[in-house]
Amino acid sequence: MAMVDSSARRGSEGLLLTVIAPSGERRQVRVTRSPFRIGRLPDRDLTLKDARISRDHAAILLEDGVYYLENTKSRHGVYLNGRRVERARLRPQDRIGFGADDSYQIVVGEETSSSSGPLLRKVAQMPSSSEGTGNLNRLSAVLDVARALESSDSVDDVLAAAVDAALGLTGAERGFLLLKGRNGELEIRVARDHEGRPLPPDDLRVPRTVIAEALRARTDLFAMSFDSAGGAQAEAGQTVLALELRSVVCVPLVKIRLGATNETRVLSTEQDTVGALYMDTRRIGANLAEGNQDLLQTLGVEISTVLENARLLDEERKKHNLEQELQIAREIQQGLLPATLPSQGWLAAAGSSEACFQVGGDYYDMVELSPERWGVVLADVSGKGIAAALLNSLLQGAFFAAAASETGLAANVGRINRYVCERSRNARFATVFCCVAERSGRMRWLNAGHCAGLLARADGTVERLEPSSYPIGLFPEADFPEQELRLAPGDRLALYSDGVSEAANFSGDRYGEERLTDFLKAHRALHPTELHRALKEDIGQFTQGAEQNDDLTLLLLGYEGTEPQP
Repeated sequence: MAMVDSSARRGSEGLLLTVIAPSGERRQVRVTRSPFRIGRLPDRDLTLKDARISRDHAAILLEDGVYYLENTKSRHGVYLNGRRVERARLRPQDRIGFGADDSYQIVVGEETSSSSGPLLRKVAQMPSSSEGTGNLNRLSAVLDVARALESSDSVDDVLAAAVDAALGLTGAERGFLLLKGRNGELEIRVARDHEGRPLPPDDLRVPRTVIAEALRARTDLFAMSFDSAGGAQAEAGQTVLALELRSVVCVPLVKIRLGATNETRVLSTEQDTVGALYMDTRRIGANLAEGNQDLLQTLGVEISTVLENARLLDEERKKHNLEQELQIAREIQQGLLPATLPSQGWLAAAGSSEACFQVGGDYYDMVELSPERWGVVLADVSGKGIAAALLNSLLQGAFFAAAASETGLAANVGRINRYVCERSRNARFATVFCCVAERSGRMRWLNAGHCAGLLARADGTVERLEPSSYPIGLFPEADFPEQELRLAPGDRLALYSDGVSEAANFSGDRYGEERLTDFLKAHRALHPTELHRALKEDIGQFTQGAEQNDDLTLLLLGYEGTEPQP
């Protein structure tokens, strides 16, 4: 039986594959069956969501302890280490492709990190530009190494490798990669010499304003030469003479748009220039631009592509990190909501909160103050995301502490307001409805800028509990007047965020408070649990699955009197 590396054998967990998405995101999967099918269909063992990948593209088979890659039904072909194959044996670090350079790639085993060392060694072995500037094979070899470096976790390593490749390609002695900063001015990102050593940024000495002006006034998209004898700016010419430079070239770097196919769009307006690669040499008789037009053009596109890939990868990483943070925050946010609500006795309740984003700005809670009293609060924090969730957690702690106080609602909410004004940053605020319901039917309530509570009486009338003060967190000295009413057996109180009344369908029509009021009238006899379920179903039927722009939070209370109703 043929011997293979242990990492390419089938272990107890199967062959390890590193899957690299077009965005640069990486994940690892195991080959746990044979054949292990790869394609676009969702029922494949490995589903790759790319329209250029066939529904049933390739398979990995285990035969006599050896793994093989096999093309199944793909017209685009399967590639192993850049070579199209129908069937081939897999070995550690083999790279599997699917017919498009910017599509998915699969590395057999753990992916090894690249560094600029191999590139420098390869560049050092290459002939200089004076030994045949038309040799596109030299460019191809350099760019192959540069592409391999795109798997590096360090963008600076990739950019340094690109500068090294450019110096080796042209025979220049110094290279500076300049990128536009937020203020639009050129900033040196990489400075290297032809031996791969970093240079101090002030070694450039050619004024960056001159380079920027050359970029703005360029007549050639990719290559320009600063030649004082040829009529370039006097300032640049003096610098060239002072440094005894024999040849200077500047390669504009423009924005690249990677399409859904292999086509790469190069944008060439002034606004789309992202920087420049500046190179120079003191070598007598050198002319870095002459005869290198095609090479420089290809090199400029390649470096711009590296920059775009780095940008996309950075965005993907930030997005991934943000998603992880939001998921953690969402779990914390859900943990703030009450695990259970009273479902029987003199007061019953049912509620829910659905965030339109990963983390919402709504919050509700119920606290049993005594067997005779329940404290209730529903809040809608301005904004969404983690900041809103943090303010929600602050509010929960404040209301929980205030619930144990014997002072009235007005005094408690006033203290909470001052606390939020002191602690909340970025002028965040919250609308709040809170109340204390008693077994006797007495209910004290306070509405701080929130949606009107809807009290559906057992006799079919509906009372609106309107806001009577500013939201919490706006003005430290604001007053929050408390009001009082009497509940009767069979009454239902609906507290909600504006995401309920403003829930919209695909036509843009809103659910509205009128429809909500009519629904409560028609279904007021239902137990709060059943009423809550029916109301959510009605909202869902109205919106028809349309994406919502605000959190949807709903809390329904049912008062049954001093004794539970039969």
